[in-house]
Amino acid sequence: MRMTVKSISAALFSIVATSFVCHAAFAKPSDGFFYETRHITDHVDLIYRPDPVRVPAEGNVTVVDQQDGLVVVDAGGSPAGGERIVQNIKKLSRKPVHFLIYTHYHGDHNLGAGAFLKAWPNVTIVSTEKTRENMAGAPMDYIKTYDKAYEGYADVIKDRLAKPDTPETERVRWVQLREDLPLIVKAYHNLVAHPARVTFSDRISLYDPVAPVEVMFLGRANTDGDAVIWLPKQRVLASGDIVVHPIPYASASFPGEWIGVLKKLEGFDLAYLIPGHGEVQTDRQYLDKLIGTLADIRAQVTPLAQKGMSLADVRKQVNGRDILQNYAGDNGWNRLWMRNVFLNAIIGNAYKEAKGEPIVQGHDDG
Repeated sequence: MRMTVKSISAALFSIVATSFVCHAAFAKPSDGFFYETRHITDHVDLIYRPDPVRVPAEGNVTVVDQQDGLVVVDAGGSPAGGERIVQNIKKLSRKPVHFLIYTHYHGDHNLGAGAFLKAWPNVTIVSTEKTRENMAGAPMDYIKTYDKAYEGYADVIKDRLAKPDTPETERVRWVQLREDLPLIVKAYHNLVAHPARVTFSDRISLYDPVAPVEVMFLGRANTDGDAVIWLPKQRVLASGDIVVHPIPYASASFPGEWIGVLKKLEGFDLAYLIPGHGEVQTDRQYLDKLIGTLADIRAQVTPLAQKGMSLADVRKQVNGRDILQNYAGDNGWNRLWMRNVFLNAIIGNAYKEAKGEPIVQGHDDG
């Protein structure tokens, strides 16, 4: 997930933890900057945020215990987040991390990599070629001013809390954010991206007799460089933000191709699907749900766009009420997220797709 200044003012997502200077200040779980560890299956553990829709939203981290070292999928979304993850990894194993794999370029999955490089200087960072290109280019420019973008966010919180019709399920989240905001703002000082040292365009294999890892590019989906990680012996699939639970994320995604990639994921003999954020899946029901949702949006948007209707008018015509209810229910905060990090973006992307217009990475399409 990755937010622009425009979408920051509409919804909260992709906000990362605080800087090292405030590490002691956020040590307690009540501040929202903590991780938990879950054992998934033999040789596989998960380091995750237990509340996937609480700010800051940082990606799931998968730890694979190979014979001579560890393979880690994603690195957290801030220097301090990366430090926390490193601490948790060291509790799991004394082995070094040999490989760090990025699923995609969104900062909440890789801005913690500096802590890995400090702990294991010889770690090899791996990504698709497109992800490296994005991380070394304009799509990551936002990190230069991310702290400034959030300094004025107190006004948004104040406005939402002042509105009498703000649902209680949303209100408590704004109060929570108001308390955490000073620490969050400090998280964005001097952010540095660490692009991969090793890249691939199709697939790369990290052989191991007990836990071999296959890293693949199956097509454009949530970004133009999504990597999928497959552990055939453990039957574990890590999808990055191709799958996000419970609220999917769209940004500059590719709706039609995304469906194709999701169908490929369904073809794996998986026992566990680790999404980019949120609950581990043990069947294909959520994949089916995502495929159906994307197909529904495309079916509504494509004929309207091809008739020459403007995007503004298409947005008015598309019926997203059932989709909103299906994912967010009556929870005001979840509905806010669903509208702003998925529905608005996916309608815009489906419109561009139908018109043959480019979908540019790093730009908000909501």
